[in-house]
Amino acid sequence: MSSSTLRQLRREDAERVASLFDEAYGDDRRLDAEEIRSWLRNEEIEPGWLKVLEEGGRVVGYGDIWVQDDEVALDAAAPGRWVAFFDWAESAARERGLPRVRVNPPAGHEVAAIAAKRGYRPSRSSFTMEIDLNERPAEPPLRHGLTLRSYETANEQSLHEALNAAFADDPLWHTVTPSNFREFYLRARGFDPSLWLLAWDGADLAGFVLGYPERSGDLTLGWVGTLGVLRAWRRRGLGEALLRRIFAELYDRGLRRVGLGVDAENVTGALRLYERVGMRRTRQMDNWILDL
Repeated sequence: MSSSTLRQLRREDAERVASLFDEAYGDDRRLDAEEIRSWLRNEEIEPGWLKVLEEGGRVVGYGDIWVQDDEVALDAAAPGRWVAFFDWAESAARERGLPRVRVNPPAGHEVAAIAAKRGYRPSRSSFTMEIDLNERPAEPPLRHGLTLRSYETANEQSLHEALNAAFADDPLWHTVTPSNFREFYLRARGFDPSLWLLAWDGADLAGFVLGYPERSGDLTLGWVGTLGVLRAWRRRGLGEALLRRIFAELYDRGLRRVGLGVDAENVTGALRLYERVGMRRTRQMDNWILDL
């Protein structure tokens, strides 16, 4: 039998890891090599959190962990070799004294069955939703004296603070630190400040929608990374207005499909909003939790 080794991800592994995601998940989790290389440039990700499984000099599996608050989150693409990455993530949690490990596979995927056998329990789900833009969407006016402007560098602190305030009631939200914001938002692939639309009430940021002209290398899919409305401005139609505005902006860039992700139990009514504007559910991801 050939020996197997878990080692850190390297740049030259990117093409092989992309093919592993394709093999493991198909259309549910397509990533290109550039997306994977971008993880190595992200200063918020510890190099030791990204690993490949090597057998006889060949990469046969990939996995990463994200350590935050009281849990270790595992993501992996390792057909036939999932157990090595479960073992690694659970050991990492125990070494750090953390009480929880989480994995988030597509609904019905074989990873869910493996997780169940290891004692994981099902938790909340999330949906990917999409809309086909057959014509340019109408842009409803902003009401109540609000004004809409694209993101500028001077807005960094206001937007960072608004992100955390808008999602403070979401039990799955992890506080975004200033360094998180720079790495995962300002340096995100496809970042285009003209597609980050901010609604202002005088000097106060009332809501925002952060759009992208691609999703993980898919140049045919526009993406709504985040849509948020601050509590004082909710139930005034602002979320729908922002959503329809970003649809129109992405349509003008030549995109005819737009997607986003949403928690299935979103407490702010986001799921109902997305369905109301014509978005449909295309995929479901299920969280499985192990309490250590």
